[in-house]
Amino acid sequence: METDGAGVIDTSPAMPTIDVQLCSGCGRCVAACPLHLITLEVSGFRKNAVIKSPEKCTLCRQCADACPVAAIILNMTGEREGNTTA
Repeated sequence: METDGAGVIDTSPAMPTIDVQLCSGCGRCVAACPLHLITLEVSGFRKNAVIKSPEKCTLCRQCADACPVAAIILNMTGEREGNTTA
């Protein structure tokens, strides 16, 4: 860990996450992932994407670019990635 004088800066690698509240379960990210790290799982009456091994992600952005609702978070600042115009 490093510090900037005002506090601790987390230097751990960025890992993708999926906002299950936004995820529509369309499966576009599943098809787009070249490493096949994303699956669809059923939770109650909803399907949503789940990243099986986020630490193996190369951050290629193909899943985020395929997501029509910007449910995939790729960067360390927590900003959403993906297609917000579809």
